[in-house]
Amino acid sequence: MASSDKSPLSIVSKSSKSKVIPTDTSTTKANESKKSKREPFFGKFRFCIAILLGFTTFSYTSLRMNLSMGMVCMVNSTAIHLRDNDNAEISNGKNSSFNDYAHKIHLKNLAYAEECGDREIKTNIHRNLGYQGSIEWSASEQARLFAALFYGGFITIWFSGYLADRFGPKFLIGMAVLDMSVCSLLSPVLVDLNYYAFFVARFLMGLGDGFIFPTVASANARWSPPAERSLMFAICTLGNQIAAVVALLVGSRLCAIQFLDGWRLIFLSFGAIGMTSFTLWTIFAANSPDESSWIGLKEKQMITASLTAGGSRKSISSRRLNTGKVPWSKMARSLPLYAGIIGQNGIYSMLPFLSMIFSKIFFSIVADQLRKRNKLTDTQSVKLFQAIANIGAATSAFCMAKFVTCSNPQLAIVFLITWGMCFGTNASGFFTQLLLIAPRYSGLISSISTGFTYAVNGISPSIISAIIKHGAPSEWRTIWYILFGSNLFCAAFFILFASGKQQKWADAAELSRSETRTEDCQTD
Repeated sequence: MASSDKSPLSIVSKSSKSKVIPTDTSTTKANESKKSKREPFFGKFRFCIAILLGFTTFSYTSLRMNLSMGMVCMVNSTAIHLRDNDNAEISNGKNSSFNDYAHKIHLKNLAYAEECGDREIKTNIHRNLGYQGSIEWSASEQARLFAALFYGGFITIWFSGYLADRFGPKFLIGMAVLDMSVCSLLSPVLVDLNYYAFFVARFLMGLGDGFIFPTVASANARWSPPAERSLMFAICTLGNQIAAVVALLVGSRLCAIQFLDGWRLIFLSFGAIGMTSFTLWTIFAANSPDESSWIGLKEKQMITASLTAGGSRKSISSRRLNTGKVPWSKMARSLPLYAGIIGQNGIYSMLPFLSMIFSKIFFSIVADQLRKRNKLTDTQSVKLFQAIANIGAATSAFCMAKFVTCSNPQLAIVFLITWGMCFGTNASGFFTQLLLIAPRYSGLISSISTGFTYAVNGISPSIISAIIKHGAPSEWRTIWYILFGSNLFCAAFFILFASGKQQKWADAAELSRSETRTEDCQTD
């Protein structure tokens, strides 16, 4: 290759042994800060993209939850319990009655009598006999339907991020939401048709489910300047918490409606929301700012300059964020990557979503401002906020186990709100860290991280069921102590090994120099 074809950076790197300057230097940050002041985030088109992604995660989470909400008014739990009980008694040559069954529930919950008294026993009896739907699915059949979505997602999660990095997230996000929406709209018909037809629909919905989070992460890397990454990702994922609140409230109201048995309205309503999300995304979204016809020229140039300065990629005009070979071996040896994965899996249950909405937005703004003003480096920022998330969650779990009893259940609300407030800071912790260490591979890394989360979520019910035999408070204390220990471990691992610097194996300039050296050898 002729020397004129080489960039000045390539020539300097060959003639000296100096180290590559880190991408998160104060100079780069200062320049990004000035550009951000000229082009504020709120009210600009990248803010609209963040809202679109937030609506996508809202519809996605609602579609995931529709069966959880609908099952309450779909299934006739009393008939199922009595049927199962009758079958057991008939096999022993005995007969049974409703009163016999209620008495057996009482005996099964004697563990509550020792700690919570008779009132809790009565509550459990009414809870078990409270659903009066028309469908008679056994507990195992219901469990298989919930698991079907997990099975589908576990297949696609591992390669969805790679596809988003290679070919762009717009089409993949649209198809995933469309898939889940159509399956939801068809669910009432499939339920009436056949149990297995509905099971297949849940599995197909899971295939789309596995695409959402990695593709959203890939879109975030393309549209957010590094200095705004925490805030934009917080808005992108805010739909998860809003859906958890709104969907539960709306679902419970729809269940009480007699028209179409109530539960059918849940699938139809959230399917319609998903189709609306798909339509808006198709019209307004783009793979990158250069492909968008809606963004202003000044804002487009600002995003392009900030991403190029940060070493995210050589050019933003390409549909592909990652066009080179994936450094699998270096990625497998990257401790910051493992820190992000472990940080995510440390907190995974019992989240008070309203407090998370507030903390996620508030602390993401704080984190971005601290980095912009050079009060904290990227590494210090992600470590601080992830430590707040894990240590705060560990403290809440310990308090749940130690101080909450049947005589003061109101304390649980306080500790769970604290849990959610702390959990919301992980948007500025491991979420942001996964985007900072390798913007080129943001979708792929999110796939790997979420894939491990799928695995943990698949194992967790088995662990819980092995511990929870009677549902007694003492058994749940064991669960809280496990969460306490796991969160402390995650906090320690993240603090030790996490990084906010772009890794060398994900550096576009480093890859360019490597490719240049390869071409030189081939030319010689």
